[in-house]
Amino acid sequence: MVGRPGDGVGRYREITTVNNYKVKAEIEKSSLGSHVTIDHHKIGTKNRFRRMFFALKPCVDGFINGCRPYLAIDNTFLTGRYKGQLATAIAVDGHNWMYPVAFGVFDFKTNENWTWFMQKVKEAIGSPNGLAICTDAGGPVMTGVKDVYPEAEHRECMFHLVSNFKKRYLGKVFTEYLWAAVYSWQPYFFKKHWHAMEKAIPKATKYLRDCTKRLWTRSQFSTIYKVDYVINNLAESFNKWIKEFKAMNLDDLMDKIR
Repeated sequence: MVGRPGDGVGRYREITTVNNYKVKAEIEKSSLGSHVTIDHHKIGTKNRFRRMFFALKPCVDGFINGCRPYLAIDNTFLTGRYKGQLATAIAVDGHNWMYPVAFGVFDFKTNENWTWFMQKVKEAIGSPNGLAICTDAGGPVMTGVKDVYPEAEHRECMFHLVSNFKKRYLGKVFTEYLWAAVYSWQPYFFKKHWHAMEKAIPKATKYLRDCTKRLWTRSQFSTIYKVDYVINNLAESFNKWIKEFKAMNLDDLMDKIR
């Protein structure tokens, strides 16, 4: 995806852009209504690949008509010669199985790239009633969701919160109070564990107030979505599922995902 001057990346980008447009044309021919966007820029008279969005119409239709309004948003590193990020939007179906909806490829995790990806997701699925979106605590992805879906319930993956929390605070405040607060269904029990944690280590609750900007406890989730996940495991499962393909050229990777 990205390389240094002189390493052949310019030629690669030119070839990749051509191949990707072939993939785009074939998908649009065989699966009418699918969303395939290739963003490029010109260097001189030649097109150079910049980023890509990919959502098959059957996947979009299945999400809108058959899945709960919940998306797990994440990214994973591409591991081939030319690096980049594969962004994913993953849902959950009626069997509680992973349901891939949309994908994007860009170079870096920037506010601009994440906002672009979320805008393309919105073009594909619209704004489902009561949409909930789960992300990690990364600044760019949180910005992208906030800018494009300000009305959505934005959840923060507890895995990342816990990983950072336990570096600072261990013992009873972590094992008995934090996790109990996370999994509490009712506000009463959340407050009970929260006050116990605050009494034990006031700095711990101050840290949570300062560092958690989105919803992370079940007691705060809306009941519309019928999805009570407190971690972003759907997206992580997809990333693991396609791990062996991440070194492929982009057009081959998109076809393998298809």
